[in-house]
Amino acid sequence: MIDYRDIKYLSTMNDDSIIDPLTQIFSRTAIINIAKGLIKDNIPFTIMILDLDNFKQINDSFGHLSGDFILKSVGDNLKKFCYKNIYVGRYGGDEFLLLMPNVVEYDDVHHKLESLYERNKIFRKYYNDGLRDIYLTATLGCAKYPDDEKDYEKLFSKADKALYRGKLKGRNCYIIYVESKHKDIVVHEIAEGSLIKLFNSSKRLFDIDKGKKQIIKSTVDFLYSHLHCSYVYFLTNERTYITNYNDEEKRAIEYYELHLEKILNGDTIFFETPLTKYKANDEALSNFLNSRAIQSIMVSKLKTYKMNYGYLIIAEKEITRIWQEHEIALVMYVSTLLEMELMNIDKD
Repeated sequence: MIDYRDIKYLSTMNDDSIIDPLTQIFSRTAIINIAKGLIKDNIPFTIMILDLDNFKQINDSFGHLSGDFILKSVGDNLKKFCYKNIYVGRYGGDEFLLLMPNVVEYDDVHHKLESLYERNKIFRKYYNDGLRDIYLTATLGCAKYPDDEKDYEKLFSKADKALYRGKLKGRNCYIIYVESKHKDIVVHEIAEGSLIKLFNSSKRLFDIDKGKKQIIKSTVDFLYSHLHCSYVYFLTNERTYITNYNDEEKRAIEYYELHLEKILNGDTIFFETPLTKYKANDEALSNFLNSRAIQSIMVSKLKTYKMNYGYLIIAEKEITRIWQEHEIALVMYVSTLLEMELMNIDKD
């Protein structure tokens, strides 16, 4: 990282306000001043907003000391990535801002982002805080000055739209702003507040009398639509599965109870990214996942104290999807409703 004393855009700032005390990279005020200075001097650059995925869960699950460790470690690794003329600052909380002067061609930006995620391996990797391994991913959105916008606030807004698009895609990815694709995006909070509407709409699935197969198919289609995932399967206790992509039941040759019970390990809900260790321990499961390019999975077991009705399987390919709390909550809620409905059908 460049010595801040060599940066003219910081000349009016006090030394103690330039560096973020926790991460030892530029503070929010400093990185914004640099961005505005580059615009004032008409120097082309790419602005990148980087957001750590599920950081609140790290704090809530492991404590704030672990959260601080992650932030410090990311700050250290980003400084190494920014050893040349790239500026990095902590924008706030678990968000970082990176500025790449004179890197604005699409292919060049893509190459840098690929390096950030793949070759330098700052993300999509485990960090050990001394007690446990914590798998860390991040979502990034970027925009280019002056091609995308000439005003700082508007430029930041377009990078934020790209970031939002990345979150909608399942996080753990980077998006380069493209006007034709992203101009109509309206950024709003992706939060659990929408769960109330989702819960109410999911209840309507069971308002009309349907047969067993129909209610399962409606549930599968509902989850596929709302989770924006690659596949949803329901594996019945008759070893057939109903999917989102056709109306026919198919024989579940590869996916059967033994393998699902192995990954559930006594629980009724399982979600994980990455799936490397599960693939390594179960050849049949690995073959199934690999044949469909599945990189992330969620499994919900539907059972009462007397009956096992089957398994809901939500799978994602192409990107290593990071399941969010509200998505997991939706699957658990729908599973409970479906359990009750299947129990009532069996009673009749």
